[in-house]
Amino acid sequence: MSDFGAECRKRLRVSDTEASISLPVAKLVETFGERWKLSPRLHPEYRLPEARVRPDYAVETSGRITGFLELKAPGHDITPDGFTKRDREQWELMRRLPNVLYCNGHTWCLYRGGPRPLRIIRLDGDLYRSGSRLCTSEVDGTAFRDLLREFLGWQPQRIITVGQLVTSIAPLCQYLREEVLEQLALERRAPDLTHGRRAVPKPFSALAHHWSKVLFPSTDGQDPDHLFADRYTQTIAFALLLARIENVPLANRDFVDVAHELKAENTVMGRALQLLTETVDAEFARRIDTLVQVIDAVDWEAIRARNPDAHVHLYEDFLQEYDRDLRKRSGTYYTPPRLAREMVRFTDAVLRTRLGCLEGFADKQVTIVDPAMGTGTFLSEIIDRVAEERSRRGDGFRGEAVEQLAGRLIGFERQMAAYAVAQMRITQTLREQDTDTQLGDLRLHLADTLADPYERATLFTFLPDGDPLVENTRKADWIKREQKVTVMISNPPDRERAEGEGGWVEKGREGGDKAALLDDFRLGGRNATNENKLKNLYVYFWRWAAFKVFEQHRSESDRGIVAFISTAGFLSGPGFQGMRKYLRETCSEGWIIDLSPEGIQPPMRTRLFEGVQQPLAIAVFVRSGADNELARIRYAALDGSTREEKYAQFEALGPDSDQWRSVRQSAHAPFTPAAQGAWDTYPAMNDLLPWTVPGMLPKRTWVYSPDSDTLRSRWRRLTAETDIAEKRALFSPDPPADACG
Repeated sequence: MSDFGAECRKRLRVSDTEASISLPVAKLVETFGERWKLSPRLHPEYRLPEARVRPDYAVETSGRITGFLELKAPGHDITPDGFTKRDREQWELMRRLPNVLYCNGHTWCLYRGGPRPLRIIRLDGDLYRSGSRLCTSEVDGTAFRDLLREFLGWQPQRIITVGQLVTSIAPLCQYLREEVLEQLALERRAPDLTHGRRAVPKPFSALAHHWSKVLFPSTDGQDPDHLFADRYTQTIAFALLLARIENVPLANRDFVDVAHELKAENTVMGRALQLLTETVDAEFARRIDTLVQVIDAVDWEAIRARNPDAHVHLYEDFLQEYDRDLRKRSGTYYTPPRLAREMVRFTDAVLRTRLGCLEGFADKQVTIVDPAMGTGTFLSEIIDRVAEERSRRGDGFRGEAVEQLAGRLIGFERQMAAYAVAQMRITQTLREQDTDTQLGDLRLHLADTLADPYERATLFTFLPDGDPLVENTRKADWIKREQKVTVMISNPPDRERAEGEGGWVEKGREGGDKAALLDDFRLGGRNATNENKLKNLYVYFWRWAAFKVFEQHRSESDRGIVAFISTAGFLSGPGFQGMRKYLRETCSEGWIIDLSPEGIQPPMRTRLFEGVQQPLAIAVFVRSGADNELARIRYAALDGSTREEKYAQFEALGPDSDQWRSVRQSAHAPFTPAAQGAWDTYPAMNDLLPWTVPGMLPKRTWVYSPDSDTLRSRWRRLTAETDIAEKRALFSPDPPADACG
C-alpha cells in the first residue's frame, strides 16, 4: 500500500485523470493476486469515445475472467448517488455483471449485480499528498484484503432453478448486446483499406451483413445494428445453454471445440455457434467468458427435478427479464402445455372420427407440421400422446410408436433462440420415453415458413452447398414443395401491420402463377377498406396452412386438418369475411372454441395465456373429401369464471359433444352462434345506413387526451415552435416522451 501511495502521488503531479492511477491500481491488484497464487492478469480494454460499456480492465485469474475493474479519476464519487448522467448510464449496464470493482484510487466499491455496493473500502490518507504514508483504515488491512480476495476469487453460484437461470443470464446478455453494438461502431470507424497494408478485419460487420436474414425474423422498423446485436447475443447464449444441457463442458474451452461437440447431436445450433464465434478475437472472447462460466454452473437436472416443465416458459421468462419491449413486439407468448395437450387431444379425436385414422396421430398415414413451433410445445405433446396411447397395449409398444412417429413429425422455426429451446425440450421428451429415437430422427428445421420454396433459400446464401445449415434449409424447402401434410397444428405469431413479412403468401411468386395466396381471403370491392386487417402474421400462417393441407396435393389427397390458436378477430371482423368464406367453401366441418368470451382484457384469473389481453380462440377445420356444401361450423365458449373451470370445460369437449352451438351458415357470416328467435331476420344497421367511416385516425398520440386543457397546451406548443426540426419531432407519429407534455 505504501508503494501504491508513492506511485500515485508521483503520477498525480503530472495529471489527475483516471489514467494517472491506472498502472498503480493494476499493479496493486495483481500483487495481491500473486500472493494468493491466482496468476492474475489485467487486460486493458480499448475505449470508444462514445462507449457506454467497456470497463477499463477485464480481470483474469487462474485462466478465467473473474471480474471487471472500472477506474474513475481521484475525487470522483463512485457510488450511484454521486454518478454523473454518463457515469450512471454506464453503471446501469455494468451493474448487470456479477462482479465489478469500481475504484478512484482512494475508494473501492465492489458490486455484485445489485443497486448498491456489496462492500466499500476507503483508504486513510490523500492520494495527492500522503505518498508512502497512504494506508488502510485497519492496522492489518483485513477489510481491504477481504475485498480484493472476494473480487479476485469470484465463482459463479450453482444454478438450480429457472428463476436463477433467467436472472443470471439475462443481465449478462444485456451487457453483451451493448458490447456487440460498440464493436460494430468501432469497426465502422476503421477504414476499409489502408495504403500498403492489409484490410482492417471487421468480423462483426461481416457477420451482421451475412446473418441479417437468419437472425432477423422481422425488422419491425428497428435499427439493424441493434437487431443484430440482440439476436447474436441470444443465439450465443442459448447455443451454450443447449451445450450445457447436453453435458458438453464449457469452462476454459475454445468455442470451436464446444461447437464441434454440440454438432454431434444438434447439428444446426452447433454449426451456428461455430460460425458466430470462429472470427471472434481473444479480446472479445473475454467478454463472453463470464456468460460462459455462468451457464457452465447450470445444473439442469436439479432444475428439472424442481420443475419438470422447466423448458415451457424458459424463453418467454428470459425475454421478460432481458427485454420486455422485445417480447411484446415479437408476440412471444408460448402455449401453456395444458392448453396444447387439450388441442392435441381434440385434433386426435377429429383424425379418428372424420378422417378414419383410427389410431389418431399414431396412424402411419398422418404427417404433422407445426409451422411456427416456437419452443416445441405441440410436437412434445404429440410425442407424449402417441406414446401414452400405444403403451396401453404394453410398455414395449411405447418406444416403437415414437420411432414410427419421428419421421412424420415436422417443425419450422425461424428464431434461433426459440429453436434451441425447442431442441432442449423435445430431446427431454424423447428421453422420457422408452425409445431409441434421437432428436435427429425428427424433421426440425431452422427455416422461414412463409418464404417461397420454389426459389433458392435466402437464409444461408453466404455458405457453400453441402453446409449443414444449407442442407437443413434445402430439406425444409422440399417439405414445403412436395410433402403431403395431414395435420397442421400451431400457435402462429400474431403481429398486426406486418405488411411485407408474408413472403409469397402475401406477394405471390415471380413467374408462373403470380397471384398471392392471400388473395383468396379477400372479397375486394366495398370490403377492401377493411381488409388491411389481413396484414397480420397469424393470417399469413392460416393461408399457408390451408393451402398446404387442403389445396397443394388435391389431385392426390384433399383430406386434412388445420388446428390453430390465435387472436379471435377473424371470428367476426368485417375484414375477415373473405377468410370465413374460403374456410366454409373449402372445408367440411369446423369447430370454434372461444377462449375469451369475456372480450378484450379478460380478468387475469380467467386467462389461459396470462400475459395476453386480446380475446383468443382455437379453430379446428377439417376437409374429409370433395364436398360442395358449405362447411358445418360449431361454436363453444369456455365461459368459466376461473382458468381451472375453463380447462375443465375444454377437457369435456369432443367433436360431437352436446355443448356445441351452430354458427350462422351464410358464406360471409361471423363464426359466432346463430341468433335464437327472429333477430337474424332484422335488417343490419349497415343496410339502413350504408355510409361508414373509420373515425379519426391521426396515427399520432399527441392528439389524444382525456381533457381539453392538455390538448390545447399541446397544440399551442406545436404551433408556437419556430425550429423546423423540433416541430417535426413534436408532430411525429412517435414523438419523444417529453414532446407530448
